[in-house]
Amino acid sequence: MKIGNALLGFSSALVFCLNAAANTTEFTPVQQRAQGQSLAGANLLNDSLYSNPASSSFTQAYSVDASFQSVKSFAASILDTKTSAIGGIAGYYRMPFNMGDQKVEGVKVGALGRMSENFGVGILGKMIWGTDLAGAPARYTDVDLGAILHFDSIQFGLSTRNLLGGSAAMGDRREYSIGTQANWEQTVFLNAAMTGDGQNLRPLQYGFGAEYVSPYHFALKGGYRIRTASNESFWSAGASILSPKVSVHYSVEFPNQTGGSMEHMVGTTVLF
Repeated sequence: MKIGNALLGFSSALVFCLNAAANTTEFTPVQQRAQGQSLAGANLLNDSLYSNPASSSFTQAYSVDASFQSVKSFAASILDTKTSAIGGIAGYYRMPFNMGDQKVEGVKVGALGRMSENFGVGILGKMIWGTDLAGAPARYTDVDLGAILHFDSIQFGLSTRNLLGGSAAMGDRREYSIGTQANWEQTVFLNAAMTGDGQNLRPLQYGFGAEYVSPYHFALKGGYRIRTASNESFWSAGASILSPKVSVHYSVEFPNQTGGSMEHMVGTTVLF
């Protein structure tokens, strides 16, 4: 979620996904889905739980996020970057796993803040549990780290997921993401990110996204991502209706290759 003039403040989001995700233990929010999973270098609110732990360092907000991904999947989180110089964030989610045959749950707790006028960092501790890829009970604990270099019109972000190695049984490993976001007058946002394997540093995915935030209380978004190992690619699009109190979001992602299905997400954001 971009932090322009229209989205600063207290936020609560409600997300419904009409199709379950594939094999991943990480929740993908509606903003990330709409923009090709390209937000590793972006300004975010609660979405920093799933993109870059430092992404909220340059916001001043108290936000509560509640999300639902079909009737069997939901997430909730709370972010406070107003009370003190060190912000706090915590969240819980539950979602389908292993092509929807099993489930996975996760808890994340973290801290973030500015180290200087232009540099912010964040750290998340997390516990993931459910079933592994073979269907047996499994769990693991790990740490995510992030950093943001922030300027008025451009940002650069770096994050490391599963610093302690993740869980091979659940298909999670150490990964890193590098991203950037450029904006023109907080109206047009351009994003790009690369996710790579933390063991051998080879690229796993490239993502690109764009967003236009209109002064007439709507936003349009689009994205594209490609997985290098499987040579799969996906287009995405989204739109938001924005107001000072309640905003409504929609995103859709569809694969370029045959055999896949579109994934739709809708959501609401309530500002206080």
